[in-house]
Amino acid sequence: MTMPLSNISFREDQNNLSNELYLYFKNKFSSSDKQPSSFIDDPSIKSWEGYCKESIGHGAFQVLKKCYPQLNFPVTEGINKSQAYVDAVLKGKVGYIAIENNLEFNNPEGIEISIFDSIAGKIPVVKIPDSQDFIQIIQCLLHKNNPVFVPLSMGACLVNGINNWDRLHTLQYNWVANNPIGNWNEEFSKNVLSNPTLFKDKIIILSTKSYSNVSANTLGLPEDIWKNYSYSIRLEHECTHLYTLKKYGFATNNLHDELITDYIGISKTIGSYNKEWMLTFMGLENYPNYRKGARLENYLGNSDLSFDNFEKLTEIIKNATENIARFDAILGKIISDKDQMCRIDALCETSVLEIASENGANLLVQKTRLFLR
Repeated sequence: MTMPLSNISFREDQNNLSNELYLYFKNKFSSSDKQPSSFIDDPSIKSWEGYCKESIGHGAFQVLKKCYPQLNFPVTEGINKSQAYVDAVLKGKVGYIAIENNLEFNNPEGIEISIFDSIAGKIPVVKIPDSQDFIQIIQCLLHKNNPVFVPLSMGACLVNGINNWDRLHTLQYNWVANNPIGNWNEEFSKNVLSNPTLFKDKIIILSTKSYSNVSANTLGLPEDIWKNYSYSIRLEHECTHLYTLKKYGFATNNLHDELITDYIGISKTIGSYNKEWMLTFMGLENYPNYRKGARLENYLGNSDLSFDNFEKLTEIIKNATENIARFDAILGKIISDKDQMCRIDALCETSVLEIASENGANLLVQKTRLFLR
């Protein structure tokens, strides 16, 4: 029996891959793990609606410092091992506000918080206009206030499962008020710790700089238009991470995820996919030459790929990008939330190697139409 061309190409690609690349491109998204498409808002949203109102009078940064005590500490090597940091960030004790050398921001007044209604439900969004302030917040919230290098090409992040001590203190206060002779520590161990949505947040952190550190001039766009596009792409990109996290249980720094999230980010922002933009974001605008320092490097982790492996990886990403462009051209503009969800599902449940194969575009179209039924 003759095998379909896409299967032949896919198997040939697998056979030509090193074990390292094979494992990297192994698809983690599975239809068997897929959750229903009805997304319930996290319990944190009610609190964040209050925070948004509070920020109008007190400033967003002050509200954030109340929720996340690490924002009261400077970015210093090893500060997370200090007793004051442990007490504040890990134990939720108060009294840390007066510490010396508090975190200094260039434009704390410019920080804004809002709630965005995404296809995966509502999500708090923190907008940070100053690039250095963005880096410091990432270092605080993701790296325990250590001065870890943050690439210039990074401009957004979905923070998943961060302790919000204001929510937890409010929960404790209300419980004790209603149970004056009860034991809060026992209640916390039995009924709160096992339900992390009661005190852990999912939030999106967004900068306002050029997307992927690509200038407006590079894309031939006016600065103001590219600034607005960059913010929109980032927001849609991170909301797509939220969607895959809630539906499949994954939102990782992997090129498969980035192909999906950038597809939605670009398409939702300008109405259709632009493969030239995508290749530029990844440093492949002059393929087969690669622009060192581009965003693609952010998703390789600690992998020290050989020249041959890196060359093969960039070939796969380029082919996948071109097939996603064909897929988008066939289906046209995203016309509904269901259409958007089905396209994401098709991209998730098709491996990067399949997407990059000769029949990759048709494979994505077929799956999307199947999901749309």
